[in-house]
Amino acid sequence: MSLAHTPAGAASAAPAPARADLARTWMLRSPLAGGLDTAADVLVLDLEDGLPSGRKDEGRDRARRAAAEVPVWLRISAAGTRDGQADLALGRELDDRLAGVVLAMCAGPADVGHVAASLPAGTPIVAMVESAAALLAAPAIAAHPATRRLAFGTGDFRRDTGMAADRIALSWPRAQLVVASAAAGIAGPIDGPCGPIDQALDAARHAVAMGFTGTLALQDAAVSGAHAGFTPAPDEVERARALLTATPDGPVDGSYAPTLARARALIARAEALAAL
Repeated sequence: MSLAHTPAGAASAAPAPARADLARTWMLRSPLAGGLDTAADVLVLDLEDGLPSGRKDEGRDRARRAAAEVPVWLRISAAGTRDGQADLALGRELDDRLAGVVLAMCAGPADVGHVAASLPAGTPIVAMVESAAALLAAPAIAAHPATRRLAFGTGDFRRDTGMAADRIALSWPRAQLVVASAAAGIAGPIDGPCGPIDQALDAARHAVAMGFTGTLALQDAAVSGAHAGFTPAPDEVERARALLTATPDGPVDGSYAPTLARARALIARAEALAAL
């Protein structure tokens, strides 16, 4: 199968857990917007910020109807809140029509545990880190057995900390999420929304340089640029293959083995994405 998306968690050549690990673009869409078509790898029906407070029940009903077509990913409100509990009730009702959840405002591993215990066993959970306190708890959140990936909620994080939307300012929190994910042995984190359409490719390349492997998205038109940034280019793959098949002419130094390991990882990611 090509890299074309499979809407809302529908079947693809890659099994569901692999899709959650590999997905480059995660489209956040209000259930009120209608339609399940997107160029993104994963469509997430946003029950949190995607719904006005007075239309939460209507949004959940729209998500319920969407799940009758294909299994759906849901972005759910913070654990322990009234809306969060209602979102979890919907998730339990959907059962195997629930592809996974993106947990907004995750405060710590206890929130992940609460959500995991409230949903069908094995439901993939993407935990959003959106506050200073959550960032400090990121290693424990990532290490929770139910956490599939971390995601960076840049807007709320900036509101909480006062940081600007500046790459240097946000480099430290981004690095913390990358290190926490690697230490926990889970896939690289998902960056905050990739921004304006004309900046999506550059934003994705920066995220890759930081160690991220995916991004949230708000507009379908930005997806192609984000995909290009998160997908190993053919010439990169070719160079990696050449490196692995070449025999050094002379002695090698301590950088040789890590270089080979990075080449293998790049090729493995490219091949896995081809089955997404």
